[in-house]
Amino acid sequence: MVFLFKDRSDLNLIFLLLLSVALHFHVWMHPPLIIANESDGLLSYLLLHYIQPLPPLVLIVLFHTIILSQAIRLNILLSNFKMFQQISYIPAFTYIILTAMFPYWDVISAGLIANSLVIWILVKLLRLYDQNQPKTLEFNIGLIVGLSIILHEPIAILIAVVLFALLIIRPFKLAEWLVLIMGILLPFYFIFTYVFLTGNINDFRQFLPKLDWKNPLVQPSFNVILALIVMGVQLIAGFFYWNEQQTRFIIQVRKYWGVLFLLLILTFFQPILFSVQGLYASAIAIAPLASFISFAYATPKRLLIPNLLFWAAAAVIVYNHLGLSLI
Repeated sequence: MVFLFKDRSDLNLIFLLLLSVALHFHVWMHPPLIIANESDGLLSYLLLHYIQPLPPLVLIVLFHTIILSQAIRLNILLSNFKMFQQISYIPAFTYIILTAMFPYWDVISAGLIANSLVIWILVKLLRLYDQNQPKTLEFNIGLIVGLSIILHEPIAILIAVVLFALLIIRPFKLAEWLVLIMGILLPFYFIFTYVFLTGNINDFRQFLPKLDWKNPLVQPSFNVILALIVMGVQLIAGFFYWNEQQTRFIIQVRKYWGVLFLLLILTFFQPILFSVQGLYASAIAIAPLASFISFAYATPKRLLIPNLLFWAAAAVIVYNHLGLSLI
């Protein structure tokens, strides 16, 4: 299975579609769930009021469209910035596997849709490296982050990501930091102005991110533990092969991977800090997670380890959707 995605043929786009349909087979038995909490932002409101009432077939098509578009966009990002020695469709392949393997990512949630915003912000961040006049791009990054927080509050974790990423990619310049922060604050400034002029200034608080400080892994079910173990093994293998490749990367690419590593670490804390949705909101970690795990599938010359990892993930997926129903 893995060898199909190790080249750059456009035929792999069809294989990605077939992979998504096969691994997310459960949606043909039961339409994908809609998971949202209106307190998490405008995106959740749109999901509950405009997406949830749609017919089952439309929800199924929408679900696959979201996952495939994000997987392909991540693949393009990693290819364009030459973050792998060889261009392939392995990152997209890995992304689809992760969305099917972890129960909380196998639904239409605000967190899953917000992944598109995360990937968009990543593209903008990595473009900062070779910019001679970066302030316009930095302001746009801040503006996208600010608007994303309004759409989905847990994305507030990306404030720390973009600030520290700026340190990794560019030399410290206070003016650039201020431009970035201004971009983040601008959407909130307009909202504050509106509620102030309409005399509803107390409503401004509902647009600010709210810390929850909840542990999302209290008494996890066996299938969640199993998925976490398999993902953990895949991530360790990915880190091993990623570390092997570090000496072959130019400094520019090392900085790119530094940004992705920072994103991965900080998004691990996001469901604890920002969302009442708990692990559903952790979907914004899929992009960096898939990027590192991809090394475990793409690097080994022999396919034994990649195939073992894939079939272990497939076994978890089958257990999640068939095994549990038989218990």
